[in-house]
This record gives sequence, C-alpha cells and structure tokens, in this order.
Amino acid sequence: MQRSIRLLLLISMVSIYPAASDSREPDPLPHASEFTEKLGMTVEDLFSNNDIPESIFPYRGELPEEDNVVFYYPDNLYLFLFHDRVWQLRVDERWENEVDGVRMGMSRQKVEEIWGPPINSWDENPTWQLPDKGYPVRIRLYFSENNKLIDLYVYRSDW
Repeated sequence: MQRSIRLLLLISMVSIYPAASDSREPDPLPHASEFTEKLGMTVEDLFSNNDIPESIFPYRGELPEEDNVVFYYPDNLYLFLFHDRVWQLRVDERWENEVDGVRMGMSRQKVEEIWGPPINSWDENPTWQLPDKGYPVRIRLYFSENNKLIDLYVYRSDW
C-alpha cells in the first residue's frame, strides 16, 4: 500500500514538473542530419549506396588545395569531394525539401525564427554551428537581393 502511494506521488510529480524528469535542454537547431551523414563519405561509399550522380564536374578554387570534384544529383544536391571524400554539400533554389523546418524561398527573418540567431549575425550570408561529428560542421545560407533563401551549404569547417 505504501509503495503504491509513493509510486502515485512520483507519477504526479513528474506530470506536474516535467522538467524535473528530463533535465536536458533540447538540442539547438539546426541539425541537418540528412546532409551531415554524407560528410566524409568516400567515392566508393557513394557508389556502393547506388548514389550515382547525374553529372560530375570540376570546381576550381582560388588555390590548388581548394579544387574539388563535384557530383551533381537530379534532386539539385551537389557533393563536393576533395581527396576522394565529401567535405561539403550544397542545395540550390530548385531543391524542394526542407532542413529542420527551413525551405528554399524563406526569408532570413523566418529562418532565424525557426533556428535562432546565426553565429555570424553581421554577415549577409549567415552561418549556424551544427552538432559536432568528430570535426566541426556548419551550415551557411545565401539569400537573394529580395531576401529569399536560394543556396544552402553544409560543410566541414576545419578545412
């Protein structure tokens, strides 16, 4: 009987004070897990998953160590490879999915309402820190002149 009363008291406390039952704060947005899982993949990983690109082309950087091979997919996803590993991903304004509630065409203000402030609020192309993958990861957004989201990059920020 006494054990039942204690259990009932505990259950009522948890329902009245839910924060007491889970002291962890929710993870900050964004996560971009659908993209970050591709970071670090090798060419072999990509092809073994039947991720066959529609097009493959070079992307020349300002310095030789910034040169990439880009795999382009029909859903408007671009994978940037350096030394046979994906280090950056891009989706352009034609991409029709969403990342943690954010879609192409949204305003910067709406994005910040969903994700919170970026780590570089002074920049016209805001950046958010993503959960660490054993290396730092960021997501950077580009907006048009009329404040519509048109490009999104997820990248390892240690390169």
